Amino acid sequence: MRMLRWMWAPVTVLGLIPWGIWRAWDGRPLAWGVPQWFGAWLLLNGLALGGWCAWLLTTAGQGTPFPLDPPRRLVAMGPYQYVRNPMVWAAWLILAGEALLLRSAALGAYAAFLVALSWCLVRRVEEPALRRRFGPAYDQYAQGVPRWLPRRRPWGPCGGGTSAPISGAPLT
Repeated sequence: MRMLRWMWAPVTVLGLIPWGIWRAWDGRPLAWGVPQWFGAWLLLNGLALGGWCAWLLTTAGQGTPFPLDPPRRLVAMGPYQYVRNPMVWAAWLILAGEALLLRSAALGAYAAFLVALSWCLVRRVEEPALRRRFGPAYDQYAQGVPRWLPRRRPWGPCGGGTSAPISGAPLT
């Protein structure tokens, strides 16, 4: 139940607003070609990644993805071993998938706006908040895991992708 309380934000930003944009500017029926199949693939992968991240933040992180009920533990497992912002990646995949699936330049522009906005919010709001909340544990994590481009191998405090606690706040 806790996880359902925060879902209004992504449902609105990634579902209702794109649907409204598509209906207002494009609204044409779906025609299935290679771009639409690729868009559907991106959309489904984004939903799966977002669901996985939300589950990890709720279970291992003991919180939610919602900023008013953030995780109490720093999560560095699953996709968080490869990139610091897999939840943002999930949103980007969903938005790109919607734009391709619905053949919508307006949705592409909305997606580009949200990519730029999320890039700024992560750097100026989220990362400083994580540094304050988790201290040296987050600094160590941030040194080993890139912000946007995923690593080839999973990160871990011991170099092998484990999720053991490190200095500072608990790391899951």
